[in-house]
Parts: sequence; structure tokens; C-alpha cells
Amino acid sequence: MSFTQAIVAFGLPSILVLIAGYGGYKLLSLIVPNEPSPVKTSRFEAGNIPTGEGRLWFPLQYYGYLLIYTSLEPILVLLFTVASVPFYLSSLLFRNILIIISSFIAILYPILVYSVNQINMILNWELRR
Repeated sequence: MSFTQAIVAFGLPSILVLIAGYGGYKLLSLIVPNEPSPVKTSRFEAGNIPTGEGRLWFPLQYYGYLLIYTSLEPILVLLFTVASVPFYLSSLLFRNILIIISSFIAILYPILVYSVNQINMILNWELRR
């Protein structure tokens, strides 16, 4: 496939999609009224004006587990893909994989330490009323 065919195959549809999206945006901006109503600009749109303090303090007891999952899961997916490489065939490949794994561990270690500290905070496990 030549360069011109690649531009026509990938560039032209993307340009057409961008033009269609911008045209739709402009069309909707002409149709929809642009003067907001006083109800929309009021402070409490739902009509429920808050009074007093909230009923329950939001517990953050599982925040540390959430941090561990959100930081560990993508790195584990990448490590599983790295583990499928036959690194025993070449010492250069083994060195590169070792660099990748050690950089993942270096990135992950501070996050894990912070997460474990958040899990061990007794204050987060209490429900305040």
C-alpha cells in the first residue's frame, strides 16, 4: 500500500468524521437556546436547599484497597504480557525484560506503601455520626 492510499484510507475518514462532528456541534448550538433560565442559574437547581450538617460522614475504609487494585491491575496485565516472551533465548532480551520489571516495581512500590498505610489507618475505619 502506498503512502497516498494510506492517507486516503485513514486520513480522509478521520477528517470527514471531524467535519461532521463540528458541523453537528454548530447546528445544535444554533438550535438550542443560549440564554439560560433563572432556574438553571440558581444555586440549588434540584430545589433541595441543604440545611445543617450532613447525616453521615463518608467512610474511606476501602480507599487503600482501591488504590492497590487500580495501581496493581494494569501493571500485572503488562507483566503477564512480558512473561509470555521467551527471554531464555537471548541475554539481551532477558536484560530488557529485567529492566522493564524493575522499573514497574520501582513505580509500584511507593504506591503500595501509601496504600498499606491508608489501609492501616484506624481513623478511616470508624463511622462518624
